[in-house]
Amino acid sequence: MMGYNMMGDNVMKISGTNKISLQTEPLANKIQRRDSSFAKRVKEAVEDVNLKQHQADIAIEQVINGELGVHEGMMALGKADTSLRLLTQVRGKVIEAYKEIIRMQV
Repeated sequence: MMGYNMMGDNVMKISGTNKISLQTEPLANKIQRRDSSFAKRVKEAVEDVNLKQHQADIAIEQVINGELGVHEGMMALGKADTSLRLLTQVRGKVIEAYKEIIRMQV
């Protein structure tokens, strides 16, 4: 809230003008109050894709050793491939959105 305080010789001091704006807020404060749910979801998605890739690698080894059928091995490869393609598409959309936000004029 802005207020005026009388100082000596009829000079008025304006108070309440030291509020934080987007231009003056320190980066550390912005980092502390950011919502980490998006970063958490991205991290979980990457971990899921990585897990599926490892499972596909293990399935290939098992097919080669005769411990797993070709059909099951191909299913594991298909899941890994689909999850990686989906993650790549989402990444592309996120980058597109980021670039569009950067181009916006304030």
